[in-house]
Amino acid sequence: MGERINPYRRAAENGIPFGAYMSAMAVGSVFADRMPLLALAVLVMMVATPVVVYRFQRRYFIDEQGFTEYAALWMMGIMMFIFGALIAALVTYFTVKLARPDFIYDQAIQVINTYSQMPEFKDSEMVTVLQKMVDEGLLPTPIETVFNMFWVVTFGGAILSAITALVAQRRIN
Repeated sequence: MGERINPYRRAAENGIPFGAYMSAMAVGSVFADRMPLLALAVLVMMVATPVVVYRFQRRYFIDEQGFTEYAALWMMGIMMFIFGALIAALVTYFTVKLARPDFIYDQAIQVINTYSQMPEFKDSEMVTVLQKMVDEGLLPTPIETVFNMFWVVTFGGAILSAITALVAQRRIN
C-alpha cells in the first residue's frame, strides 16, 4: 500500500467540485421563482446530494484500498461540506447582493400574499409578524441569510455524511 491520503486534504480537494455543485443549487434556488424549471433542477440536485457525497466517500475508501475507518470517512464528508458550503456561501452572497438585491424582500412578500389568501392563515400571527418585519425593515440582510445557510448546510452535511459513510465503507470486491 502506498502513502495514506489525509482525509482533510481529500475533503479540501473534493470541496471544490462539491462547492460548485452546492453553488449551482443555491443560485438555482435564488432564480427559481423567475424560471420555474430551475425549481425542478434544484429539487433533483437536492435529492441526488446523498449519492454525490457517497460517491466522494466511496472513491476515498477505494483509493485507500478499504483501510479507511468510519470516522475518517465521516470527517472527510463533514469537512467536504464545510469547504463546499464556504464556496456556495460566497457565490450565494454575491448573487443575492448583486444580481437579486430584492430577493429576500420579494420572498417575504410572496409568503405574505400566499398565506393571506388561505382562510386558515389569513389572520395568523405569522402573517402579522412577517408583515411587520417588512414594514419596519427588519428582514435579514443577505450576509445574515448566507451565514444561516452555511450553518444549516454544515449541520445537515454532518448528519448526511454519517449515514453515507456507513454505506461507503462496505467491502471492496
